[in-house]
Amino acid sequence: MANHIIEKINAFSTYKFDEKTNKIVNLKGYEDTDIDEFLDIQFLLDTNRVMYYFKKHFEIQIIR
Repeated sequence: MANHIIEKINAFSTYKFDEKTNKIVNLKGYEDTDIDEFLDIQFLLDTNRVMYYFKKHFEIQIIR
């Protein structure tokens, strides 16, 4: 995934990109998740044609 996309993801307060697992990790508890940030990240991935799937607790696994 391109560095500019990773930088945008890491700018969110609720989510960070974990390079080791290639996953966008939810830093908050399930109930404290910012759904708007989740949807913004989904839109960012879709518009940049990044393949992914959703995991539990609002985490996103990037497919290489």
